[in-house]
Amino acid sequence: MFKKILIITVVATAVALSLYVNFGNHYKELAKQLKVSFMLYNPDKELSSFSLIDHNNNKFDNKNFKGKWTLLSFIYTHCPDVCPTGLVDMSILKSTLIKRSASIVPNLVTITFDPIRDTPKVLKTYVTHFDKSFLGVSGNQSQINQLVQDFGAYYERVVYAKNGKPTILKNDEPLPEGVLESGYLINHTAWIYLLSPDGQIFAGFPSPHNPLEMADDIELLTKNY
Repeated sequence: MFKKILIITVVATAVALSLYVNFGNHYKELAKQLKVSFMLYNPDKELSSFSLIDHNNNKFDNKNFKGKWTLLSFIYTHCPDVCPTGLVDMSILKSTLIKRSASIVPNLVTITFDPIRDTPKVLKTYVTHFDKSFLGVSGNQSQINQLVQDFGAYYERVVYAKNGKPTILKNDEPLPEGVLESGYLINHTAWIYLLSPDGQIFAGFPSPHNPLEMADDIELLTKNY
């Protein structure tokens, strides 16, 4: 399992960087100063239009990213390890910026890979356990898949038979009968993304995360935006 996740992470990192390395000279020098993040800004590649639902059952779309900085991750609430660790890291990162009296403290948003199980109600209970300011987002699987692609992220559902044999399902493939009840896991990437006030992807933080150095990069990025 670990080897599989490692391969996914390496491939997804290469894909993400290939999608977004087209930033101009303005940011090239800035990119060289970053400790643990990568510039993903690409003026020629805008985020797709989407309309999802937040954990308060309010509409969540591109407008929610406008006029503010946002830290965003993709998770699923049945994740045994990577997702809770990432949410803890985001909470520590936010606290670090507040303690430093940083001029910019991004909003915390997480979108589920798994809206079948992660309803708004489930997400609200889960994400606010890590930080009261977290906003969980669920909604249409196809639109979530489009966002996953836009961010250069990746996921796949894995169903295990009684003998332990895994079966990987395509993202648009319906769940086999009984799987929702018996359960499944999701292999996935675990980047955290920084979106700029124009609502576009600006930088990314691969895992494992170091919240203190991430805070350094975020202060640098927001001051030079």
